[in-house]
This record gives sequence, structure tokens and C-alpha cells, in this order.
Amino acid sequence: MSPEGFWQRLNEPSVPLLEQTWPEEKRLGLLDAIREIDPPGFEKLDTTARIARRFGEVPILSAAGPINGGKSSLVASFVSAEGRDRVPVGLGSRQGTQRFVLWIPVSWRGDAALYARLKEMLGLVFDEPPEELAADPEASREQYADINGFARPLIASDANLDRHGVALLDCPDMQRLQEKEKEGENLRMQAIARASEICTGVIIVTPRAQLEIRDLAELVRERIPRAVRIYAVNLIRPPEPPEAVYEELRRALKTDAEICCYGAYDFLVPSSRDFAPAWDDNPDLPEEERSPCFFRILPEPAENRPDRIARDRSILRLAERLRPAVMHQERQRELARDLTGQVRARLGELESRAESERKRLKRAAEELHDLVRDLMHDRDGQLRIKMDPEIVLSFRESMERTAPIHLKPLMALRRRIVDRAAEAVRHGREAMARAFPWIRAGGKYESLKNRLQKQLIQPRDIEKLLYRWSVVTREAPPERSWEEEAHAILERYRSEERTNMSREDWDAIARQIWKHTSKMKATVRIFGSFFIGLAAVILIPFDGGASVLGITALELLGVLGFGGLLAAGTLRLLDRELNEKIGYRQFSNFVAIVADRIGIPREVTDEMLGEKELFKPSVSTQLDTRSYGIREGGWRLYRLNPSARKQLLQTLKQWEKENDALETA
Repeated sequence: MSPEGFWQRLNEPSVPLLEQTWPEEKRLGLLDAIREIDPPGFEKLDTTARIARRFGEVPILSAAGPINGGKSSLVASFVSAEGRDRVPVGLGSRQGTQRFVLWIPVSWRGDAALYARLKEMLGLVFDEPPEELAADPEASREQYADINGFARPLIASDANLDRHGVALLDCPDMQRLQEKEKEGENLRMQAIARASEICTGVIIVTPRAQLEIRDLAELVRERIPRAVRIYAVNLIRPPEPPEAVYEELRRALKTDAEICCYGAYDFLVPSSRDFAPAWDDNPDLPEEERSPCFFRILPEPAENRPDRIARDRSILRLAERLRPAVMHQERQRELARDLTGQVRARLGELESRAESERKRLKRAAEELHDLVRDLMHDRDGQLRIKMDPEIVLSFRESMERTAPIHLKPLMALRRRIVDRAAEAVRHGREAMARAFPWIRAGGKYESLKNRLQKQLIQPRDIEKLLYRWSVVTREAPPERSWEEEAHAILERYRSEERTNMSREDWDAIARQIWKHTSKMKATVRIFGSFFIGLAAVILIPFDGGASVLGITALELLGVLGFGGLLAAGTLRLLDRELNEKIGYRQFSNFVAIVADRIGIPREVTDEMLGEKELFKPSVSTQLDTRSYGIREGGWRLYRLNPSARKQLLQTLKQWEKENDALETA
């Protein structure tokens, strides 16, 4: 499978890998998922993939090393006389290489498609298109020395490179500081490492005196990718023999493996001629035209005698010894490994992100549950039940249906109090005032009003709850106002939460009450408290404005006058029944309503409530697109498709196997 084919398989999976389930449903393939969740990771992966897909078409060797190591001199030795005039050679910033300069064969320049791909690769690495190196020597040296143009590479062509069969990337000195560098940061070293990504091999050029420098070891071990590495040791001085340099380099690199090492003696030292190859023509040239004569150093001393060093050991014949196809294949394998590793890392990141987002939302839901629990319980830990006209009327109807025969006429006589109260609530405040002036003016009503108003749940209570939630979860800044959300939550809870019991359940409770209430006491309660209490439970929340009455089951029975009539065991039984059939269902619905409003997805809310053995909410899901979670929190809920994940891992394994087989071959 080619890199192109591998990339297409990643980009077009038969089954979407990542499914976003909230706040909107989306199905994303691997690359789209990475692009959305981890943009920097996608950019890195995409760059690596594009380099891998284009890599084999553009073989390049980079020349890197410390200040005044001879990189540009080495590059100059590969190009024609006209090319050498355009390469600054010497000491100081005016002569040194301050920018990346790519020298390519003239034939590449004539191939429009190849040249376009080459410029694309440079753009991938440097984020800027390459600039043409001027034909005029003076102008080209100005470009070489322009440290402000460091981020923009230069490109030039030379006919000699067609003969040598290589392209050369002349890199800036790796030790010279760039502007705006932070302490411990080497921007040039980082840039050289990035540039080396597109190279089949790296020629590391260093003076003999700097073999042990820290930057060289760091460059080799940590910065240069696993491409073919060629070492060019410059300025060797007699009488040190070549094989001693070879061993010293291996010690500096901390390796016992065979290395590809070239060496060049200092041509300004006359005695160097006794060590240089016989074909070195530097002694016959004017001093200003001389250049390092790099030859392949072998570990055996006898092979390094000048008369034994054949011309094919010249670094100019590098392409003959290290075939471009072999270097391409090796670097291609490394790019394949790098790409595969990045895909696995990005897949792990997707899995981690999906899991962390779910945990984040789950944690937000759990904190919300705990705060709602505090609000919906009284100081004694008793659950508060939201009292609606439907609940009150259902209770009254069951009390009438199950009442002893002698009390039925009396209950029917007082029924109109509760009926008119419920009707008043449906028709508004003015209707209530007209219907019940006598009840509201009575001492019994005022007493109940003072007692029940302490149990009202009001917008400011919800606002405090949300503020505490934002502080505990650190999901929103503490100064954020929750007033609008508080009013909306309470209004929805007041109007939409309609939990009630069945007629049979109410009748069972009513029978328990009648069973444990004496005939005389029941008559007193029916006329003295029961119907006035029922009307008050309906009217007082309405009288309190945008609020909800939340009282415990025991409090309700007390308001209706049964608190002192029933035994403690009976009260506990009734309390448990009302909580199980109404209270805990209301609690789950309230948590769901708050979660909907602030932006916690219902599937997370349902899962959290289920783990706490609470009822699944019965209120409808109402996603508010203006919620905190969507607008400010950036909450998302993802799920990885197991089938697509398995398919992706199989593709990775297949590609790794093919590359390993290629390496073995």
C-alpha cells in the first residue's frame, strides 16, 4: 500500500469513527474528527502525510552543523563555478548562511510538476513559499545573509547537481541565536529538525575541533529524524590519521556501530597534502578557489593511505555509494513509522478526549445533583414535594371516595372551597382575589400563609444554586449572572412538572388515613382544617408570584390537620409512599430541567440519575441553544465507533506489516 493509498484509507473509512451525540449529531471520519478536536495535531499529521506522499519524488540531502563548520563550502564544492560565486563562503554573518537554501538539479527546475511539488514541500515545512535565489552573485549573497528572512527558504538550481545526482539543502548555522528566542530555546535547531523531515539524508558538517560539542550530539540524537546520516568532519590537521578521527566521532556519538564518515584536511596547512587523497587538486589552485576535499574515512588504517583512497570515495560521488533509491526507501520507512505513530497517537487523543468530555459532563451533572438535593430537602433531610392543584385535587377526591358514609355529605358541602381555589389559579390573580376575600382575610389562612411561605422555592434560590454549581465545578466564572436561567428553570418546573399518583395509589393512602382517624376527630378536622388547608396549599404559591411550594409529605399532612391524629408509624408509611410515588420522580425531573437549561446533555443526566438509583426523568428534553454549555462551555459529547476503530487498527497493522516486509527485503 502506497502512502497515498494509506492516506485515502484513513480519509474515507467505510464506517465513521467518531460520533458526536450532543449538542448536535455528527458522524466524523478519523481526519475530520482530528481536525475538529485537535487542530494542531491534525496540522502535524497532515504535514507528515503530505511529505510522505510526495517524499519519493524529491530526493534531498541537507547540510547542517555548527558555525563555520564548512557547510556552505561543502555545498559550493558540488555546484558549478557560476554556482560557487553565489554561495558565500567565509567567517562572520556577511559570509555565513543565515537562511535555508535549497540547491536542486537544473532538470528538476525544468519539470513543472516536480518543481511545483518541491515548492509545496518547502511550504509545508516553513509555512512560506520559497524565494528564488538571485542569479547575480552580490544579490544572492545579500539574500544568504538576510537574517530577517530566516523563515522564508531560498531555492536555486545548478547543472552540476544533475551530474552528482543529489539536491542539497544548505542550513543556517545551528548555534547562532535568533531574535526573540527564550532561554533554553534554539529556534534554528528546531527549524533544522523540521527541514530535515523532507530530506532522504542529512550531512552533518562539523570542524574536527568541535566533535565533542553538546549541540552536535543533541542535533544527532534528538533533532535529526531517522534518515540516512552522513558525517563530514572538516579541518582535520596533521599528523592526526583519518582512522583516529573516525574513532573519535564514534565516541562523541556514543555508538559502536559503523558510521558513514567523510573527512577533509585543512588545506591551508601545507603538511595536509601528505594525508589528503592523491586526486585532491587544492594545491594546484589559487587559495581563494580552494575548498575542502572530503573523502570517505574507513576504520582500517591501511585503507586511509593517500594512495589507497580512490576517487569514488569523494563526497561528490556520494550518490554512487548511497543510491538515492536506497536512501529514499529508508527515509520512506521512517516517515511511514512516524505517520503510523502519529495516527495511533491521534486515535488515543480522540479516545481520551471523548472519555474526558463525558467525565467532565458527568462530574458537572453529579455536582448539580448534590446541590439540587440540598435545595429539595429540608433541614431534617426530608424530601420536599412540589404541590400542584392536580395533586391537591387528587388527594381531595380520594378522601371523598374513601370517606366513611356519614362524612360524605359534609365533605361535599365544603368541596367548593377547594374547587374554587383551583379555578382561581387557572384564571389568574384577580379571579382569586374575587373568589376568596373571606378566606384570605381569615386568621386561619394568614397562619397557614406564614407557615407555608417559608417553604417556597423562589428564583433567587435557583440563582444561588447555579452560582454554587459554577464555583464548585469551576465551569463558569463566579461573577457570571444566572438570573435569567433561574427564572426560566423555575417557570418550567412550575408549569411542566406534573407528577401525580394514580387514582388507586391515592385511594390506598386515603384509606390509611381514614382507618387511623376516629369518627369524631375526623369530623372536626374536615370542618376545621382539611379544606382550608387544601385551598391554602393551592393559593399560597400563586400569591407568592414566580415561586413553587415545596413541602414534605409530613408537612402537608400537618397543614391538613392530620399530623396530630395519626400515629408515628402511619405517618412514616404515608411519607414513604408519597416520596416514592411523587417526591423522587419530581426530584429527577427538576434535575433534568436544570441540566437542560445549563447545557448538560440528557443522556449524561439520565446515566447519572440511574447510577444513583433514581427515576428516569419524564419531562421532555428541551435543548436550549443559548445555554452555558453550548455557548460558553463548548461542551461536546462523543462516542467512538468500535467497528470503525477496529477497521482503522487493521489498516495500520497492514501498512506496518508491508513496510516491515519492505525493510527486510
